[in-house]
Amino acid sequence: MKTSAIILALGSTGLVSAWLPHERELPAFNITARYEQLGKRWTKLPQGITKIRGVNFGGWLVSEPWLMCHEWTANMGCGSSCNPSTYAQSEFDCMLTNYKNNRAAGNAAFARHWQTWITPDTVQSVHDVGLNTIRIPIGYWSYSDIVDKASEPFADPGPMLQALDAVIAKAAALGMYVIMDLHGAPGGQQEDAFTGQLNRPAGFYNNYNFDRATKWLSWMTRRIHTTPSYRAAVGMIEVLNEPVAQHDGSRYPAPGQVPGLTETFYPNALRAVRDVERSIGIASDKQLHVQFMANRWGAGNPRSTATVANDPLTAFDDHNYIGFSFPSGPERADKYKLMERACTDHRQENGENFKIEGEWSLTCDVDWRDEGNKQFFKNWFTAQQQMYEEPGMSGWVFWTWKTELEDPRWTYSYLTYLGLIPKDAAALQQNVYQSVCSPWR
Repeated sequence: MKTSAIILALGSTGLVSAWLPHERELPAFNITARYEQLGKRWTKLPQGITKIRGVNFGGWLVSEPWLMCHEWTANMGCGSSCNPSTYAQSEFDCMLTNYKNNRAAGNAAFARHWQTWITPDTVQSVHDVGLNTIRIPIGYWSYSDIVDKASEPFADPGPMLQALDAVIAKAAALGMYVIMDLHGAPGGQQEDAFTGQLNRPAGFYNNYNFDRATKWLSWMTRRIHTTPSYRAAVGMIEVLNEPVAQHDGSRYPAPGQVPGLTETFYPNALRAVRDVERSIGIASDKQLHVQFMANRWGAGNPRSTATVANDPLTAFDDHNYIGFSFPSGPERADKYKLMERACTDHRQENGENFKIEGEWSLTCDVDWRDEGNKQFFKNWFTAQQQMYEEPGMSGWVFWTWKTELEDPRWTYSYLTYLGLIPKDAAALQQNVYQSVCSPWR
């Protein structure tokens, strides 16, 4: 990632720039302001941070049973136990099977979840451990007008949007940056519950669902620009999270994916955002960055069409789970190899000028409960932070803030509780200068 300001990724090349958090002097990117808010006084601290440092709010507006089993079963009524064979595999399945004869009860269960899993107090906690950015995964069913209610039994989204509004308002009040991420697309862009359904094969890649997704992007873009708190905080919209990729083996390509994703959906998605912005008179310096999964994801080069390649306000999302890059077995527990990968890999790619690591974690097979491994996890976090902030990269968003796994490798809040990672903005800034990678450089 870049050691200079994010603006250098776009502005120094003479390109037009959409708004960036440090340009608006968002308080969450100003260390001195942050600590004055907390009643603390610090000296000799940098006035501004230009790297995105954040967390995902996973499991909130798109439920993922694997990370929230008690919530999913006991609180939401989507299963009888935490054995995966006994619970509904996705939001679609829960409403279809568990609430088939009592939709009102299902609506109430999901509403309670949206109102309690993540709250404005959560945003305050994220801010107080030194982070400045939130990525919010959300599904297309948040826009009820595009849901086929006869065949797509998702819970009514009204309470979801109320909960989202409250969280965005808190983020805006704290001067935080927000990325809205279309995590669940119509038909499902991947064979995974994170899409809100489990279609096999993935059913997103056709003109009908492309059209519905672009309508969602138009709707959300308008919502962002016409709602004061959204306009203050939301600076980026991601058009699609994790489509089926080459590393998915026989799943790839899904029917209609090649060349439909890169040649049809991606340019149409970008046009959907820009057309709304033009129609309501949004100046170029207030437009959204439109984000695509990076070429390294393996689902096609998002810049393969002129529409995307020539837009100066695009951004790119790289997801790097180092532990999963090794075959299951001893290598996933090899601390030397895990550190070596974090210290020697580089995620930049030519042409992808505003690129962040939108998902990563400390997942591996090293036992975090062993006191002898504590320093490894501290060093491994630091090495990855440095990789995602080196020149050519603009920051990172950890997956995720909250789980019920009792496993800090997936849970940023638990990592801070255990003292395995920095607990404030100043310490995160100093982490960049720690010499944890010297054996590999």
